[in-house]
Amino acid sequence: MKHNRKTLAVALVTVVVGGTTSLAMFQNAVSKKSPHPSQEEATVLQEEATILQDRQITDRQKRHSKLFKHSGRKLREIAAEQPGDIVVEEGLPFVIVTQKSQRRSVFQSALCRADAVVVGTIKEKTSQFTDDEKSVFTDYQVTVEEVIKNNASSPISTSNQITTTRDGGAVVLNNRTFRVIRESFNPAIVSKRYLLFLRFIPETGSYLMYGNGTFQLEAEEVLALGPGAREEISKQRRQKDVLGFLNEIRSYSDSQCLEDR
Repeated sequence: MKHNRKTLAVALVTVVVGGTTSLAMFQNAVSKKSPHPSQEEATVLQEEATILQDRQITDRQKRHSKLFKHSGRKLREIAAEQPGDIVVEEGLPFVIVTQKSQRRSVFQSALCRADAVVVGTIKEKTSQFTDDEKSVFTDYQVTVEEVIKNNASSPISTSNQITTTRDGGAVVLNNRTFRVIRESFNPAIVSKRYLLFLRFIPETGSYLMYGNGTFQLEAEEVLALGPGAREEISKQRRQKDVLGFLNEIRSYSDSQCLEDR
């Protein structure tokens, strides 16, 4: 049975990540659903779930689990009242607000706001319940291929592995699957290559992935995992030009970001 937490409200919130505050938008919207899942929805529902031992969690996961706050009931309370798998669909995920200006394009603005921008391949993933047990989050291990913008406070080296985190994902506990779907923010796939705009989490040395800053680089096609970036790429007809898109992002520099500060 699916539980839908979407509402018609649109709210601005401030996200505090390990002492770093960033402006973000949390948007909920009601959309019409087809009785037949799209290819995108099917991909989400096929995301491999992490098998958990009851509350077996690492120190890093404990810290990450506190980053994502949700309203509603605990997932295990819902499971106690009904059989089968639990699927919860939430509204749009956190997205970094970017504005197109005369000086900057949307993607240049995104680079300026990010703490790091890298190209890398996801090697593994682990999902876990959030601290309040009302949702699920996922940590990814990413092998870095290229650093386009480095983190000045904790530099990233090519070929190093970094940990990224986001809310949403799937876990299995006591033979029950708990799946949390973030509207229009598809899960990242192990073994795939990505361009990632990241927000640093000093407390764990990891990075926050966000909806409009995650791009799958699939052969000659750029697949944006978040809705705003997907729309922007579609408008600019970049879907089949991975090299051109990467070269544009590479052309932006910190010195250009300083102009408007």
